[in-house]
Amino acid sequence: MTAFGFTFEWLLGQLHPLRPGFWLLLSFGLSGLVLMVGPLLSARWSRRLRAGRWVLTPYLGLLAGGLSPRLLGLSDIDWVAGLGLGVGLTSAIWLLLALVRATLHRETLDRGPSDSRGISLAEQIVWAGAREFHWVFLRAAVWEMLLALPAPPELPGYWAIWLASLLALPGLFIQHRQTSQRVIGGLLLITTAILFFYTRNFYLCWLLHASAGLLIDQQFTAENSHPIGQRAVG
Repeated sequence: MTAFGFTFEWLLGQLHPLRPGFWLLLSFGLSGLVLMVGPLLSARWSRRLRAGRWVLTPYLGLLAGGLSPRLLGLSDIDWVAGLGLGVGLTSAIWLLLALVRATLHRETLDRGPSDSRGISLAEQIVWAGAREFHWVFLRAAVWEMLLALPAPPELPGYWAIWLASLLALPGLFIQHRQTSQRVIGGLLLITTAILFFYTRNFYLCWLLHASAGLLIDQQFTAENSHPIGQRAVG
């Protein structure tokens, strides 16, 4: 047993369809499957498969009652307080990303003409929403698991967003090949985590994620880069 009351029985209890640990495990399993199947598909279908996995797991978890819509930032939202903080933080992030874009070497940010084919504005916005939905799922699942501990830590939401960010980092590293893309992806992960901690509002995080991706003008949110070792076949 740890200082928070962690036990083997608690861990087994989390692997039930009515507990968030089950859906986290399912998400990791589907992630491995996507990594294996992705190289066999075209760039477009690889993106769709990845986005589908991001949305499907938390959606099924919500339907089964294993995830909390409140902790996912889908209900019981304080729009008055959230909008005030959200607009201020979003404006600050826009400025930060504009500075990052101006600082990083242009050729690492700009892609050739072939990279941007077939990616519409709507697809970029949907892609950002799918990825952000996956990130809030990780935060909410870890948050609920911490709350279920016999002796939960103080500020479980604070610990949850950072533990969830650690869980999301390997996916960023695998998906993006260029250092600049990984840096920007990490910035989006951290800033949306902070926004989520203070507002617990998925929709504001989606707005920040999508607008920041469009701001940096590289179609980052729906890029055609493949995971390491993947080649497009169409």
